[in-house]
Amino acid sequence: MQFVNPWFLVISVFMMIAFVGITVWTKRNERTTKILRPVFLISLLILITGIVTSNSAVRSTVDERLKANLGSARLMAAELQNHFQAQTIGMEQESAKKASKEIFERWLKANPEVTGVKAIRKTPDGKFQTIVLSGNNESIDSLLSRGSVFGKAWEGTEVTMMPNRQNGEVFSAIPLLNADRSIHSILLLTFSDPQWTAVIARAQSLVVIMTAVLVFVALFGGLAVAELIHALAIARVARAEMLLQGDQIKEQMELIAEKNQTMAANQDLLAQANARLHALATMDGLTGLMNHRTLMEFLSTSMKRNSVVGSPSSVILLDIDNFKQLNDQYGHLAGDEALRAIGQVLRQSCPPGAAVGRYGGEEFMMVLPGGSESAAVAVAEELRRRIQATPTTSRQVTTSIGVSTVYSMSKSEQTLIGEADSALYYSKRNGKNRVTHYGHGLLDTASA
Repeated sequence: MQFVNPWFLVISVFMMIAFVGITVWTKRNERTTKILRPVFLISLLILITGIVTSNSAVRSTVDERLKANLGSARLMAAELQNHFQAQTIGMEQESAKKASKEIFERWLKANPEVTGVKAIRKTPDGKFQTIVLSGNNESIDSLLSRGSVFGKAWEGTEVTMMPNRQNGEVFSAIPLLNADRSIHSILLLTFSDPQWTAVIARAQSLVVIMTAVLVFVALFGGLAVAELIHALAIARVARAEMLLQGDQIKEQMELIAEKNQTMAANQDLLAQANARLHALATMDGLTGLMNHRTLMEFLSTSMKRNSVVGSPSSVILLDIDNFKQLNDQYGHLAGDEALRAIGQVLRQSCPPGAAVGRYGGEEFMMVLPGGSESAAVAVAEELRRRIQATPTTSRQVTTSIGVSTVYSMSKSEQTLIGEADSALYYSKRNGKNRVTHYGHGLLDTASA
């Protein structure tokens, strides 16, 4: 008869409730259900293994007790066998029974686990006859009523059994032999242990605990695996999204780089356009020199700055001699060529910090910040000589030049330019191709 520890029933109920809870949680939270079947099978296998292991431990405990009780039965059987053999030699029957009774009583006192003992033999008609008995023999009498329970004992084989593991009673049957080795009778003993239930519980306790722990680990380990699978799936999706976002960011960066390149190119074009606009706004298109407005702004700024430090400013005004005749005789292209040639000479001969520009028509003006009278006249003479030496495709070009100087804003820009213009026309009226400085309100001449 198998004895199953009631704690396994508790573990089974817990396992079913936990499995149902895990199933509900898995479906409600949209976790994978593929893990449910393996978890249930593993938990069931652990439970079955625990029950089998527990019963194995019980069987081992039972076998040990059977062996121990059989050993005790053999000792009593040896003593009784000697007694019965002595009885056959000459002891009276009543004396033999009394002596056997005394042996039984002594054994019952010496062995508390022995609760009943009796010796029986078979009558010629096959019935059992009790030779001697002592203690409580109700349980063993019940077994004897079944007939062949101890049948092998009458064949000379020792028999020991525990029909019911719950009450822990052990029954042993030992054949007693005559001197000629024939079976005289059978010794029947009943062993009972009041602590048997506790002994069985101790044998199963460790197995029960390990089974409960393993079932718990299997169930909630499966729950953890389901959560881990879900987390890994989320991580894979997140990684895919990150890779996609990385590709998108890369495309956007490339697009931004292209737009930056386009913007930079547009900025370069804008800068070039601004430069062209600035040139158009500040430069004369034919000669490449400053235009009238820009030149006048430079003159005003330089005169104010130099007046603060007490430095002079000079203006050189020059005009091409007989320019109308040049246009009429050689054409306007020749006139434009002469203007460009003079502009190149002026640009190359302009001192550092000075400015030169086209004043209007065939007139040019050079502003010399910090230029004294003598320095301005020297620059004007150098310009006159270089222009006269510059070749053109039509004829030699000469210029008439007027120079004026101002100190500490004692004159306005217009007065300064007017004096230079007066000196210029003086040069034209007095032979042309010459330099005249307007000094102190009077015209001073310098020969060519």
